[in-house]
Amino acid sequence: MEHPVVEQRHFRMTDEEVLQQSEVRQLLFVENKSRFKDRFPDLADPFADEWSAAIATSRTILPDYASVSQQSKQTDALEILMNRGRAVFQTTMLYAQLAYPNDPTVLRLLGKPKYDAARASHLKLPALLRTAYATASASPYREALMAKGMQEADIQSLLSLADSIPQQDLAQESAKNDRSTDSAERIHAMNAVWDKMALVSKCAKLVFAGDATLYDLFLLPEGSSANPDEDPAPPSASPAGTPS
Repeated sequence: MEHPVVEQRHFRMTDEEVLQQSEVRQLLFVENKSRFKDRFPDLADPFADEWSAAIATSRTILPDYASVSQQSKQTDALEILMNRGRAVFQTTMLYAQLAYPNDPTVLRLLGKPKYDAARASHLKLPALLRTAYATASASPYREALMAKGMQEADIQSLLSLADSIPQQDLAQESAKNDRSTDSAERIHAMNAVWDKMALVSKCAKLVFAGDATLYDLFLLPEGSSANPDEDPAPPSASPAGTPS
């Protein structure tokens, strides 16, 4: 099965540069659209309104840094929970060693041999915390641990963090997926704006062949297209001097 094709930007400018330049050229196009449509019928109404709508749509989509910020917040929150999970597990081990010195069986029941493999895993650490809770909350281990100073809140933290870490991991994955979706939507919308601007710029070379000022105003910066070799001919060109 073939993977879906990922849409790439058609331009080498920033999104904001494209939007700013497109807004200027769209207004300029509206002022001169009668000259365009005489040579290129596809640029007649409602092309100008569609161009304006494409710009407006792109303006409503949050920039990538907003999606990155949301993902970063979820990642930071997950790492805080992971740190708490590691800390409460180590606390449990400390009290277990005090309550059961030289007794590796209890440490094994609490999950100590699995700690190194689980400490950095969003999936394994919650399972380890749940294992530690099952032992630490049961008699006679609970009483022995608390006799050495372990608090009930510490024992309950093993369970609450075992629940919270997977929930936050899901929130982080959701933020990643949202960012991917937003990025794809943004690229598609920006390409729609760019393609209309690039088409008008291309057509302007013919429409204003004898007007250097307007010719230059519609010209796009050199190297701004991501596909400089893919330069399709203007659509529906009418013979010179023939109104459509």
